[in-house]
Amino acid sequence: MTLVVLCPSRARPQQAKECYQAFLDTRHMTDSEMFFVIDEDDTSGYDVPVFHVKRGRPGMTDALNAALPMVWDREIVGFIGDDHRFRTSGWDTYFTDFLRQKGPGLVYGNDLARDDIPTQIFGSSVIWQALGWMALPTARHLYLDNAWRVIGDSVNRLFYMPDVVVEHMHPTLGKAEWDAQYRAVNAPEVYSADGQAYETWLADGAAADVEKVRAVL
Repeated sequence: MTLVVLCPSRARPQQAKECYQAFLDTRHMTDSEMFFVIDEDDTSGYDVPVFHVKRGRPGMTDALNAALPMVWDREIVGFIGDDHRFRTSGWDTYFTDFLRQKGPGLVYGNDLARDDIPTQIFGSSVIWQALGWMALPTARHLYLDNAWRVIGDSVNRLFYMPDVVVEHMHPTLGKAEWDAQYRAVNAPEVYSADGQAYETWLADGAAADVEKVRAVL
């Protein structure tokens, strides 16, 4: 298998269905896969491919990291939120061909909102294996994209593909309603705690993680 997309979700079966349909409508490689990572206690009724994981902290970090070892064998492992939508036909081919040409790395597309941080990410599996995680373990939900930016920039292996659109349908952009899940993971106390976790990692852990990644490039 070449490429797999992991998408943590909770209590949003309709959004997951729309997200998965966008994946099916735009992928070109028949072996590209997508799995929604769902807590075992979530009985919302997802009608999409699912990995069930033990309930962790609120937010996507624990779910994403729990699912990651299930897909170690793929060449490329990507993340999107259930509020992302693949818009560019053949995005999977573009990402795969690009990383094969460049060598192990991290790549992200145009979310139609900002290009400075990767709100979605696709990385060579060897990088995630070297780190032992896909989402910054000490954060619950936020600042994960900032950590990807630091790691990718530090090893000169973070690439932006502006012509590949993976639209971010987020309420801060006026593209979705503020539901209970959005409010919970974007609460001021989560921003504060995850921001502190990120700053602590920058000071005490980032250098070691960068070296782990550098060793496999």
